[in-house]
Amino acid sequence: MILGIDVSTTKVGLAIIDLDGKLKTYDLIKFKKEHSLEEKAISFENKIIKLDKYYQIYSVYIEQPAMMFRGGKTTAMTMAKLQRFNGMCSYACRKVFDFDPDMVHPNTARKKMNISIPRNVENKKTYIINEVQKRYPNFTYQTTRFGNPKPGTDDMADAIVVAYAGYSIYTEGIDAAEQTKDS
Repeated sequence: MILGIDVSTTKVGLAIIDLDGKLKTYDLIKFKKEHSLEEKAISFENKIIKLDKYYQIYSVYIEQPAMMFRGGKTTAMTMAKLQRFNGMCSYACRKVFDFDPDMVHPNTARKKMNISIPRNVENKKTYIINEVQKRYPNFTYQTTRFGNPKPGTDDMADAIVVAYAGYSIYTEGIDAAEQTKDS
């Protein structure tokens, strides 16, 4: 099984895809605002311990945190906090699974799933959610009373995209090994 993780300091999206590319499960960890990053990291570690007991996790992919400022939306303090928490989650994965997780850039992950966001799209998050649901109809979610996806849906969708990227990278490696063997 391949675990995809979308890390933020308020929520973490998790998704598991099997080695046949089938979506097995997805989930969201919501953190309390008043908890420290260390307390959040412990909650994250406890969740992945449970996942590992139920699924045999073979590989872990984590979405790389933002590396650049996005026009007034991201401050240096926010980026530093996210980098720090991402490191804590990576360490928790190393501790639980006994191997290092791989980082994948969000654009690379979306390319692996053939998601190309048109420039005229107003809501990028909803677009990605819809594209994930096209590939995985078993990805269902609740909506607000206004018909929008509930908060956290985008985090789960991003985790699915990351897990799918991990699956693609895994199968590309198998294909390359088989081609080498056949040569």
